Amino acid sequence: MVQIDPAISWSIALSVAALFAVAVAHKVQDWTTFREVVRNYQLLPQRLVPLVAAAAIALEMAATLLVLIAATRPIGALLAAGLLTGYATAMAINLARGRIHLDCGCLGFGQRQAVRWWMVARNLLLAALALLAGQPMLGRELTVLDAVTVIGTTATLAILYTAQNVLAAAPRPQMR
Repeated sequence: MVQIDPAISWSIALSVAALFAVAVAHKVQDWTTFREVVRNYQLLPQRLVPLVAAAAIALEMAATLLVLIAATRPIGALLAAGLLTGYATAMAINLARGRIHLDCGCLGFGQRQAVRWWMVARNLLLAALALLAGQPMLGRELTVLDAVTVIGTTATLAILYTAQNVLAAAPRPQMR
């Protein structure tokens, strides 16, 4: 089994936790719209939409908490990877159906962004990173420099993720 440096494990774990914590906040804040996004994917019978939407929130909250505790990180990482893979699969199914105008629900609600194949790839990459965070850590103590590195890395990844989403959602100027 691969062992990773604890600074890398913590950087990824905090980034995954931040990603899911923000996602949970958006879903809880606008429960009605979140259910509508789940419904619009047209993958479930209508009667299961509220149950699956509630389960998604609960599982995201669990992944957030589990990945933050070193002892439960492998379970949290596996759960996070499973959720991200599930979301990628839902997008891929709809793209294969030709439903390219479907709102992915990725930016929070009130900010529509159509599903795209790069989002499928992004979610699968994030799932792989989440799994990496669940690998056993090397047996070394973290230093103050490691703490600065973890905080800086987590902040940088959050900024890059947000910037990528904002740029991807921005309208493209027409070339003449």
